[in-house]
Amino acid sequence: MTENNIPVKQKGPDITGLVTREEAINRLFSVWNVQTGTEEADIIEACGRTLAEDLAAKYDQPVVRASGMDGIAVKSADFADGMPDTSKWVYGTDYVRADTGDDFDDAFDSVIAIEKVKLLPGGGVELAGDVEFKPGMNVQPYGSNIKKGTQVGKAGTVLAPAHLAALVLGGYSKVKVRKKPVVAFIPTGSELVPAGSELKRGQNFDSNSIMVKTLLEKMGAEVTLHPIIMDDPEQVKDALDSVIGTSDVVILNAGTSKGSEDYCVQYLEKNGNMLFHGVRSVPGRPMSITIYKEKPVINMSGPAVGALNGCLWLMVPVLGRLLGTRKPILVPTAEVTLTKELGFPPVMSTFSGLEISEDENGELLAEPVISRGPGSKGRSGALMADAYYLSSIGEKPHAAGEKIKVFLAD
Repeated sequence: MTENNIPVKQKGPDITGLVTREEAINRLFSVWNVQTGTEEADIIEACGRTLAEDLAAKYDQPVVRASGMDGIAVKSADFADGMPDTSKWVYGTDYVRADTGDDFDDAFDSVIAIEKVKLLPGGGVELAGDVEFKPGMNVQPYGSNIKKGTQVGKAGTVLAPAHLAALVLGGYSKVKVRKKPVVAFIPTGSELVPAGSELKRGQNFDSNSIMVKTLLEKMGAEVTLHPIIMDDPEQVKDALDSVIGTSDVVILNAGTSKGSEDYCVQYLEKNGNMLFHGVRSVPGRPMSITIYKEKPVINMSGPAVGALNGCLWLMVPVLGRLLGTRKPILVPTAEVTLTKELGFPPVMSTFSGLEISEDENGELLAEPVISRGPGSKGRSGALMADAYYLSSIGEKPHAAGEKIKVFLAD
């Protein structure tokens, strides 16, 4: 780029060839538009699963009218001429007990709250002086809780505990849910060693396997972990071929940039249909997706914060599409108030870690985690954050005092 034949320095990162999240998803699902199958699940096991069909209540509830509170059921006719003498009432003839939600004999049509009733030793009843009687009082009509045919479940709902209660009230003990997408995770790097190893010079712990597995399982996936493989093209090939047939998606972790030993991206470029290489999101910009043997292989950045950003930036919409959810996969969110400015490059989506605290009124406050410079917690400091924020491309900085919505690390 020049101006008056004088070179002009480009401002900001070079975004040539990089794709947005929408472009990444559209490219993937234009050539691989699939959803997972379905299976039947017992209702007690269905929490967190994605409902695969719309469901309607099978019954009116209550089936007939029922008591709206704990009390005694009485006959309106006995009150037609005012308050009757109840001292000689006989149980079963003049009244019966009727607790909340209970059916009672059709001879009775109204309920008096038990707090207004004294059952006499001789069998009669004494009513409180302030009882105001109305025919049909404190009786729930049939279907007042739920009517037959009322929708109790929507396809694409990620089932929470209250949803399960609604389905049970609708008459269901088993439901059809989406099968969990199977994601294989392959960590690569000759320098990697398993958690708990004695760390030596030139080695790094494989922290991504446990992070990605637990995070994606919370999002509704079934995750299988492959043992660490070395930076070797043959090991890349063998690892991919060992999991590709049994997985819906494969994540190949690291080896995706331009280093001399970045064999993953080199192998995928030669042996698959690479849809893109490089995303408009940081950290983790060198991410790619390749269709390999009819399955998507996501080559994700190796540094832990880059892999975490990759999961939130890409795997949230990918798993949501696979499961056919009506809204994004459940990642808990909260509204927080910033205590310091939160800024990012305008041409990229940026991952930021935040520390959460509470003020005296219980309002959530958030302070950005500093990864470099004075007060820095290091490049991995965001892994210890309480929450994360993913900016949109072109988003302006947020000033101290602004409210933003964040992903919680819970």
